[in-house]
Amino acid sequence: SDAIDLLQTVATDPMKAGVSVIDAVISDVFMPTLDGRMLLRWIRSSPKSPDRFVPVLMLSGAADRDIVGNCRDLGASEFLAKPFSGQSVADKIMRVILHPRRFVLAPAYFGPERRRNELFMDDERRVMPKEEIQLVQSEEPPKKLRDDAKVIIFKFRNRMADKIGAYTLKGVPEIDMALIEQAEAKIENMAGDYAEWVTKSVRELSGALSLLAKGEGDSKALIVKLNTLAHEFRGQGGVFGYPLVTNFGKSLYEATLNENMDVTPNHIEFFKAHVDSINAVMTEKVKGDGGEIGRALVQGITAAQENFTTSASTVT
Repeated sequence: SDAIDLLQTVATDPMKAGVSVIDAVISDVFMPTLDGRMLLRWIRSSPKSPDRFVPVLMLSGAADRDIVGNCRDLGASEFLAKPFSGQSVADKIMRVILHPRRFVLAPAYFGPERRRNELFMDDERRVMPKEEIQLVQSEEPPKKLRDDAKVIIFKFRNRMADKIGAYTLKGVPEIDMALIEQAEAKIENMAGDYAEWVTKSVRELSGALSLLAKGEGDSKALIVKLNTLAHEFRGQGGVFGYPLVTNFGKSLYEATLNENMDVTPNHIEFFKAHVDSINAVMTEKVKGDGGEIGRALVQGITAAQENFTTSASTVT
């Protein structure tokens, strides 16, 4: 919601916003109240959006096919899965600058071309005849849009490429590796703050789990809280050097997707195994694969999964 406020201010009062144009938007997918997909929908479709063509990079620890596809269909320019490195972020930004997708206005869709292959190739499989497609280019803008055009392709000069002089440079510009290394170092330095955040979140997980076990509180709300925290774990753990936290968070996230589940003692034990494993990783500072300790923790979660599955299959 803050991003939408800023974008609207850029359009109406750039002096107040402190910036005259937004060159790109990088947004997480899952956020409370108003998530990244709603932001993306607003940018692409709202009449108050200052630039419906702005590149939007979506990022998430939930890189499942349906999430990626949904972001693509809403008009995302690129998708970046967590955990990510400074290099992977740089690569995505350079792709947006040097290889921008043309925008398509078609029935039920507006956004970057969802396929990377060029239009009108010999093996073209689109059912839309060429005659019903209008190409709009900034170099040779048409005087008006054709009434008979069912699809409009927009090919504009890339503003960010202009800013870095990419059109006049020989060869492909690259981001200085020193800058990427500095970004990686900043992430590494943030690991201490992340450890503190995890400790606090583990306490929240344990508290919610305790209420579930006692049958106290709103079961649905508690499951949602577990799911939300698990999503944060799976998205951030690997970024800060704790891939096991990402793995355990992903497993807990998937196990708590159904907020209307009937919570049984087996559920509680299964959830507790995840909370204990995440806590152990952070307490022992188990980075990377964790060696022997990591293997033991993974085996523990695997055994808990097997026990939970076996117990669940006996329920009639």
